Amino acid sequence: MPREQAGELQRSQPRPHRVGSADHPREHVDAEDVVERERPLRSQRPHRQPRLAHGEGEPVVEERAGGEERHEEGGREERRLRGAMHHHQGEKDADPERVGGHHHRAQSDPGAEGLRCMRLFPSRRLHHEMSIATRNQRGNRAPRIKVPAVHDAPKPQLAPGWEDAERAARLAARIPAETGLEAEELLALCLASADPDGALASAMRALAARKERYGRPAARSVLPHLVRICATSKFLAQALAARPRLVDLLGRARFAAQPRSAHEAIRLARLRTARAADAVSLARRLRRHKQVEVLRIALRDLLGASVQEVTRELSQLSASAFEAAVRFHHRRLCAQNGAPQDGGFCVLGMGKLGGEELNFSSDADVLFVYDRDGHTSGGLPHFTFYARLAEEVTRAIGSPKATPEGGFVFRVDLDLRPEGRSGPIVNAIRGLELYYEAQGVAWERFALLKARPIAGDLRVGEEALQRLAPFVFRKYFDLKAIDEMRQLKARAEKEAARAPGIDLKLGKGGIREIEFFAQALQLLHAGRDPNLRVRGTLRALDRLLYAGLISSRDRDELSEAYVFLRRLEHRIQMLAERQTHSIPEDGQERERLARRSGFASYAALERELAHHRGNVEGRFRDLLRVAGGEPLDEDPRAATAADALAGEEERAAALAELGFERPEAVAAELARLARRRGTPFSETAPPELQRFGPLLVAELAAAPDPDQAALHLVDLFAALSNPRATAEMLAGSPRTARLLVSLFGSSDFLSRSLVKHPELIDQLVGRGSAPILRDRGEMRVELKNRLAAQPPDAESVLSELRRFHNEEVLRIALHDVASALDVEQVSRQLSDLADVCVGECLALAKAEVEKRDGIPRDALGGPASLVVIGLGKLGGRELGYHSDLDLLFLYSAPGETEKRVANHEHFAKVAQRLISHLGLPLREGALYRIDTRLRPSGNAGPLVVSFEALQTYHSREARLWERQALLKARAVAGDEALLLRARAQVLEPSLFRKIDRAEAARELLAMRERMEREIAAESGGRYNSKLGRGGLVDVEFAVQFLQLVHGAEHPTVRSASTPQALSELLEAGLLAPQDHRPLLRGYRFLRRLESRLRIVRDRSVDRIPESGRELRHLARRMGYSGPRAGEELLADHERTAADVRAAFLRVLS
Repeated sequence: MPREQAGELQRSQPRPHRVGSADHPREHVDAEDVVERERPLRSQRPHRQPRLAHGEGEPVVEERAGGEERHEEGGREERRLRGAMHHHQGEKDADPERVGGHHHRAQSDPGAEGLRCMRLFPSRRLHHEMSIATRNQRGNRAPRIKVPAVHDAPKPQLAPGWEDAERAARLAARIPAETGLEAEELLALCLASADPDGALASAMRALAARKERYGRPAARSVLPHLVRICATSKFLAQALAARPRLVDLLGRARFAAQPRSAHEAIRLARLRTARAADAVSLARRLRRHKQVEVLRIALRDLLGASVQEVTRELSQLSASAFEAAVRFHHRRLCAQNGAPQDGGFCVLGMGKLGGEELNFSSDADVLFVYDRDGHTSGGLPHFTFYARLAEEVTRAIGSPKATPEGGFVFRVDLDLRPEGRSGPIVNAIRGLELYYEAQGVAWERFALLKARPIAGDLRVGEEALQRLAPFVFRKYFDLKAIDEMRQLKARAEKEAARAPGIDLKLGKGGIREIEFFAQALQLLHAGRDPNLRVRGTLRALDRLLYAGLISSRDRDELSEAYVFLRRLEHRIQMLAERQTHSIPEDGQERERLARRSGFASYAALERELAHHRGNVEGRFRDLLRVAGGEPLDEDPRAATAADALAGEEERAAALAELGFERPEAVAAELARLARRRGTPFSETAPPELQRFGPLLVAELAAAPDPDQAALHLVDLFAALSNPRATAEMLAGSPRTARLLVSLFGSSDFLSRSLVKHPELIDQLVGRGSAPILRDRGEMRVELKNRLAAQPPDAESVLSELRRFHNEEVLRIALHDVASALDVEQVSRQLSDLADVCVGECLALAKAEVEKRDGIPRDALGGPASLVVIGLGKLGGRELGYHSDLDLLFLYSAPGETEKRVANHEHFAKVAQRLISHLGLPLREGALYRIDTRLRPSGNAGPLVVSFEALQTYHSREARLWERQALLKARAVAGDEALLLRARAQVLEPSLFRKIDRAEAARELLAMRERMEREIAAESGGRYNSKLGRGGLVDVEFAVQFLQLVHGAEHPTVRSASTPQALSELLEAGLLAPQDHRPLLRGYRFLRRLESRLRIVRDRSVDRIPESGRELRHLARRMGYSGPRAGEELLADHERTAADVRAAFLRVLS
């Protein structure tokens, strides 16, 4: 890092705290040092705490890339640039209720620039200015704050935004005396929160208690995080006032910087309970431990940690508490009764605890198990010993009576054990096995699905789960299983109907329905597919996608809804640590909840909530059809359209009702098929095939372009010599039929390829059950086996290579258009396919040229080699349909071949032959278009370059665009070691030289402006998804800029893949979470949009249709539905582009 940047970063960090320093007293403790002397939870030392009200909300302290904080003053330049950008581009008003919409307010309102649109539930903090702007809309007053009157202190003039300005002024006047701190900073931070009045009262109470306890004020560095907590959680604010030393933890940079691992969580729990002398002491220490850790986890949540991280840490906290309690009481019971002989005990976490999905007020569902019966060395039966152990552990964790002060670590629920509350508290493994074999019911399979050993002897738990696996995961898919799912689903629907108000867990479209959806499919299919045996809802949805049981859209919508609902649930429970899942009824509380959740108003939150609940409800409704692989129910209109005896007018009317845009033309084509023997529409077709006809028409109607899908289907049956065989295969595999129709309705060029080469239909039917994902190694092995069976001449090899390529592209596209793959999986597979094809063409080209020239040698007689380097999308493994291959050819050293041909000439021939093999148009088509303009000196330079020439070229200062291109350099074929040497000795020293950040930013901005003006040419409703404002290039340039600026000091951020590099930059603290999210989300949306634009025809397209039929079909290919699908797509693109552009400018500023 340049010295001036390092100095600036150091100055912006909070000052280090020394024990006994003026603004950080000796009593400060680190997060891992909270091993306190024995005393009750409420200190016995007499001191007065001001009786102030507590508030909730969320402060706004923006984070820089390096993780340091800055307040409102530090962001002026950023906002100036952002505001100038908005003014220059003349953005129109977006939804003012949505956080992030560019809603223009009066110039006097400092919050207008902060509103940004967030399609998904935001984990980000509200911008300071947004909080002020939205707070000006409030009309409700805060609860009364009881404080002694202060007559001698003048009331300061406060900025607008307080709900009760008079009381806030009185409190402000007390800040110096009560806390020992200046009022200005605390007031500014509170004003930036969702509930300024409550945040101020709670923060003052904690700071006053801290000052009174230790006689000195807290460090100023605690204020941002203290206000965050006090504005969001009453119960944590109360804990801070009761234990003032916890306030100091909030000022430590590492306190909430990183998540704890499971090992660290257990180690810390053991450390903090190591000095426990008895059961009361243990329980008290566990409660204190929980208090510190929940404070840390809550702060991480407010700072933008993912839902998965938060729930995993809460689950690890619970598991570590159980582990500490088991160790303590096992040791104590062994001292009293002797140790068990050849026995072990384990706590199984169930439900959310087992799935690592605990929330802030979850019960800990557990099941206690021991391995076998026997006796302790003192003669006590194992059952009695372990029952006492289970009771003591339950009391230590979950009983308010465990300490005189009350409270619990986690509520413990034992109802999931065999026979429920009437059953024994602990069971032997064999007893569990016998119970479930004889009496186990369907809901208990659900309960065991997430079971996980969390404490005690984990091997005992693993053995128990292994023995119970046959009960949980049945090998055979039968009607009884479907009936059980139907009954449980009906019960869940009744619970949802009874749920009062808006219940995020049990209500319709709630968390329970998402969990049931995933678990039902797991239980039905995991007996035959062990890959589905995973714990956790999000992991299960991913595995169901990979298994082809749900679509990518199903996974995305359910995952997004789950994350949204769980985060909203956290905000509700974090307020008072109450076990509630319902939206509050009070209007003022709803508005506060919305602001704590990152929305400008409850109306905006309500819209987002309705969107996600609607998606979940629809998926839940279709669960049993998805679970059983059942075809769509027969539609009478589809039956009419498929009826061979129907008249053309009758058939056309039915097709029009189904949504076909040219029903007469499609009706005529279906009538033509009805006259062809062997099709599902033929009068002479067997009954089972005739029953398939209406289902096929219904699938056509659901395609992105129904008319085009129907025409391609007619062409296919016309091209087949035996259509009946293919029709019967499709009728026997509805999933394959759905893939075929999706392809016909999405891609003209792939459909024409299939019709032109009907022999591929066998591959299509075979691929229907093939793995959705294949890696480069699997492709390479299959291709080599196929080439080995071909004659050795070049034409036969190249023809087979093209057939393999076409089949693989077809396979990938089939699963893509059926939404079984996400855009990154599509790109990786297309890139791997290109690698394999380039590798085989290189091998063929080398063999051909070496046959004439001989083997190349360097000047010393050693072997000379060539590496083919992929740049651009190929280098980043981000290829799309119809992407060119950007290639660079590098050879190791000058010299000559055995027949005295100069190495440069020899390798140039190899490169030329390789390019020819890839682009040669045979009957099966060409493979790829090749672009070599990114080589040194561009088109003016030689086609191949030696290592020495590359070194000489890059010894000068490389231009910025050249650095950007080489960031993605990756060996595609040939001598990979040669590229590794070139990277280490030439490329990386050139790429990661010291760079003038400001100058690089100006150059990139100028480059983008030219692209937008000269190439994208956007205007009005014309958009370019790649080169336009907020397009893909914005994301790529932002990533490359940060890589070039920070790559020297941070080698881990040099990935050639854009999404991977975004993750690396976030983990390294070089990209703020509020910028990472829109960039990654924008990348995925825009890449999917690009893919759906390019899959239709055999050419690259980046321009989005402005309106009409093409826009409507594009929207349907993107997964939108309804009459306004096109308008919704354009609106989402506009919001995404605005978010991407704003993040891009923040990164460069």
